[in-house]
Amino acid sequence: MRMNRLTTLVLAAALGCAGVLAVGPAAGASAPFGCQYKVLWPTAGVYENPNPTSAVVKTKHAGDIVGASTCEGASYNEYGYVLVTTDAAADGRGWMREEAVVQI
Repeated sequence: MRMNRLTTLVLAAALGCAGVLAVGPAAGASAPFGCQYKVLWPTAGVYENPNPTSAVVKTKHAGDIVGASTCEGASYNEYGYVLVTTDAAADGRGWMREEAVVQI
């Protein structure tokens, strides 16, 4: 198990350096009722896809509570994202920069 984690971390780092999108459970994601976040930034975009060039489908403001029924994270180059539920996204799944929110 330890070797699998090390292999996964090395592979994720290599793919991240190559600019490859990686999607998976968010760090510490074990909440049975989903993940809830509080927006920290004055304004923060909800992206259609987890990358900085994706369309912003909605804007959230400091203090807003966002979240999803599952805890998922994604990364693209140096940017990290968390999954949030939104009707504004085509598939109902939006992505917010992880630096813009704090898990509650």
